[in-house]
Order: sequence, then C-alpha cells, then structure tokens
Amino acid sequence: MGPLLSWMGALWLTQAAPVACWSHEDPTPGWKRVELPASAPQLAAPADVDQFRSGEPVLVRVANVGTYFGGQHVGTGRMAFRFQVQPGTTRLELDFLGSLRGAKVDATAYAGPRPLHLLDERRIPGSSLMLEWGSEEVSAVVVEVHYHLRDRPVVQSWWATRRVWPERDAALPGEFKAARSLYFFHPGGGRVLTLCQQPDLTPRTSRWPQLGLRLVTVALKPTP
Repeated sequence: MGPLLSWMGALWLTQAAPVACWSHEDPTPGWKRVELPASAPQLAAPADVDQFRSGEPVLVRVANVGTYFGGQHVGTGRMAFRFQVQPGTTRLELDFLGSLRGAKVDATAYAGPRPLHLLDERRIPGSSLMLEWGSEEVSAVVVEVHYHLRDRPVVQSWWATRRVWPERDAALPGEFKAARSLYFFHPGGGRVLTLCQQPDLTPRTSRWPQLGLRLVTVALKPTP
C-alpha cells in the first residue's frame, strides 16, 4: 500500500470511530455522580466544569488556601511575602492590589530545607504573578518584591493548585470516593451537559466537596 493510501486508510478509521458520549438526567445545580461505562473509563464533562474521577489524581485550585504570613520589610524598598502550602501543591498564583510596574521579583519554594529558585529578579509589569514547580514536596513559598520608587505592594488574593488523589484525602467525604465514578458539579441555569470519553483531558476543580454537601447519582443515556 502506498503512502497516500495508508494516509487515507488512517483518516477513514479516525472518522469511523466517533467519540462515545452520553447525556445524563437531573440538570439541577450541584454535585453529581455517574458510574463510568466500561467503554469510557476517561468519561468527562466539558473542560470548564469542576470534576474529578476516582482512582486518579485531580488538580484542585482553591482561593486563599493554606497560611499567608503577610508582607514584611526585609530591606529598603523590599517586601517579602511568605506562604505555607498544603502537600501536593505545585502552583501558586498571586494577585496584588495594584500593578508592580516592572518591579524585580525573587521567588523561592522550599521542599523541606531544600530551596527551589523560581524567579531571580524577574521584572513583573502587571498585578498578577504565577509560580509553578515540579516537586510535590514543597511546603513553603517566599516571594520578594523590590519595589523601589513604587507603591508598596499588597497581596490582595492568592490561589494554590495541588494534585490530589481523592481516595487518599481524609477531608473528602466517603460518598465521593466510590470506585469507577465521575463526579462533576453541574452549574445549573438550564445548561445541558454532554459527557464524553476524553483521555487527554486532565480533571480539574476549584471546588473540593465538604461534609454535608448533597450528592446525586444520575443515570447515563448514550447519545445518538
């Protein structure tokens, strides 16, 4: 078979294998659970919906989580901001009250006594800063802003993203740990969600279920 025929055959096979999708009952807002079909172990809601699956990690992004020790002067025109983060945290996002106007920023994460240098006098033009690292053993982050001849920086809010295995999180209610399950938060508003097999989608959520939340198990119906 020539290269052209091989390419056309591969294209035909791709077109002949549509993505498996399902609809679900109960479009009311709140947490839902569906059992993963045998043919769709990576079943997922649309990417903008808070969701996670049992048996695999999820990225949890939460605002103002952990411990923030506030800003401290560490020299003339220099402020240091210290954060203690939860285990598994790999990203910290800061939103300052005003623009840093090109101030130099240093940032260091600490995995035990070991420092991980994230920024070295990087000039930041706006009011937002995103820090990311590879180690899940980081427990603290220090951000130092050189604000010479500028307004004193003030952290307005922050977000931490951590990698969590649902079954291993003691704070997660037991009903959110059933095997072979997809959990997702339906936003309501009459929106119809279609759940599809999406092996390339990483589950993410900005909500982590707490005790007392109502969970509804819903049935799946294959879409035409």
